[in-house]
Amino acid sequence: MKIGKVFIYLITFILINSCSLSKATGYLKEGKTEQENFKVTFPFEMKKGWIIVPVEIKNKTYKFLLDTGTPTLVSKELAESLNMKVIDSVNASDVYNESQQNKYTRIENIKIGTVGFVGTTGLINDFNATPIWSSLNVDGFIGANLMQHAIWDIDFNQKQITITDDELKLSLPEEVIENKLFIGVGGVPAIASKINGKKVWNFTVDLGYNGDIVIPFSEFKKQIENGEISDFKKSNTQSIGIYGKQNRTKESYTGVIDEIEFGNSTLKNVKVYSEEYLDKAFGLDFFRNYRVILNWNSKKIKLIENTNS
Repeated sequence: MKIGKVFIYLITFILINSCSLSKATGYLKEGKTEQENFKVTFPFEMKKGWIIVPVEIKNKTYKFLLDTGTPTLVSKELAESLNMKVIDSVNASDVYNESQQNKYTRIENIKIGTVGFVGTTGLINDFNATPIWSSLNVDGFIGANLMQHAIWDIDFNQKQITITDDELKLSLPEEVIENKLFIGVGGVPAIASKINGKKVWNFTVDLGYNGDIVIPFSEFKKQIENGEISDFKKSNTQSIGIYGKQNRTKESYTGVIDEIEFGNSTLKNVKVYSEEYLDKAFGLDFFRNYRVILNWNSKKIKLIENTNS
């Protein structure tokens, strides 16, 4: 069987039962910023298509991957070296229904730039289970449950991030692309979008997925059958879930959508990806064409197109 391409996804945890969901919701709402009335700008680096940010814990600097599509994570090694206490555990599964018991810990203070985020719940994860994460040499993930406590301005042109508690402190042009955010468990943001005129809900705003736009598999096939997508390619894709098990080969498509509506803007001739069982998402390869402002308070995402896109 020919394998067209290999993708590795970090999928937001799927909690197994209502009790687990209730516990997770409570833990992932915890946390706040140490300061008020703040604005700080700091650099980031792009590594293998992901955003890597320096953070400080107990006066030592670590590298964390920025990911709006998952809760905050720390590596087993970091948790052990800092003697992080396990406060609870929960069973959770990835997109392929591979389940594990996940241990919760609490990061008392993690400093990003000069801003301290206190009382953040994180999940302890074995990054060595998935080769791509171990190859990045990161110590953890800055997840949506931490990010929701500030406003994030991600400038891919300048390779810098500004975090603040007041959007008025940012210098934004009058004309921006804007869309409403829907906030899920753990602060994970999502948007609605129209694909060739048909509204599709709950596209995850996923900076931890280093691809473009993923649209529903059933919707992609339906539009092919209806003749609404003519420019596409079918292939077999190998994917790995968050736990690094059960390599699966699945039917997938890449193609070009005539129109995708993103809030107050209509994007033309947009390249997209679709794979069976893979959730809907706008990924990092899409967002890196813009300056991105994420505001959990106003529930808005704003995009300013890069001049060199």
